[in-house]
Amino acid sequence: MTVKRILAILGCLILLMSIMTGCGHKNADSDPETEPQETVPAGPSEEEMKKLTDISREGAETVAADKLQGGTYDISVSSGSDQFKILESKLVVVGNVMQLVLKVEGNVYSRMYEGDSAEAESASAFASGEEDADGNTTFRINIKSLNEVLTCSAYADEFERWFDRTLFADADSLDASAFKPEEPEVSPPTPSSGGQSGSGSESGNGGGSGSSGSGSAEEPPASEEPVEPDPVVEPEEEEDDGLPDGNHSVSVSYSGGTGKAYVYSSGTLHVSGGNMTVTIRWSSENYDYMIVNGSKIYPDSTSGGSVFTIPVTYLGQWFSVIADTTAMSVPHEIEYSLRIDLN
Repeated sequence: MTVKRILAILGCLILLMSIMTGCGHKNADSDPETEPQETVPAGPSEEEMKKLTDISREGAETVAADKLQGGTYDISVSSGSDQFKILESKLVVVGNVMQLVLKVEGNVYSRMYEGDSAEAESASAFASGEEDADGNTTFRINIKSLNEVLTCSAYADEFERWFDRTLFADADSLDASAFKPEEPEVSPPTPSSGGQSGSGSESGNGGGSGSSGSGSAEEPPASEEPVEPDPVVEPEEEEDDGLPDGNHSVSVSYSGGTGKAYVYSSGTLHVSGGNMTVTIRWSSENYDYMIVNGSKIYPDSTSGGSVFTIPVTYLGQWFSVIADTTAMSVPHEIEYSLRIDLN
């Protein structure tokens, strides 16, 4: 082999190695590890979650449910926390019961309680949120009066704890049609002057028009006792324990079970003398009894699904029940949670 041929072969090998080295070299500009990564904003800290601002309004006159007409109204609700942003708010009024429906931004919170965080820790009933397709959460909570600060609490799943929250429902933001018309004040009857007026026949003037018959301020004879005016009887105020007696349309929410059977979302609330019961319908005919507050309750009917009328203590809060199903080879008691809300 000649020297020229050897040099030619070596040149080809060097060229080939340089090409292979160039193809395998990583361009630093295209290396994903060196590309700038998109910064994900950090969520609020626990200290930021705890912060509350004063939302009270000096001089605001509180408004209770007895001043309002029944119905559903748009209302402005302020939050004392920047981490609890209210997107939409409505007020539901039925009888002497008011309920706020709040759409809160995001899905940070899963539950709310009508009391502070310390009370919520040991509570067994609370309002669970409903997340919509946009990722926002709706809560329903009862409220005693408007134009005053409501202290409540919300559970943040990320922090696994309750946080105090404050709300202020502004009565001035309600439409005028929400308020009952003011009743005119009725003045108490004027007491009669009794026996001090008359025709004067008892004065011995023979029916003349003497001073005793003119209603003057003379004292009555010593033998005649003045007549006391009839006492003014104030009408008794009827106590309003909450919802008026009768039937009310409600929505029914449930959780628990295997998902094979469910509770229909509409029900009827029965109110009598302050006591409440609700009639619910299951999708299955195989429920033969329920246990509520320790009492066993049998169905009103099973046609088209088992129908039960069960007691209710609170609206807008979850409570536990047990329903026995015979759909399995052996009857089985299943625990569920129910919540009743005003429509």
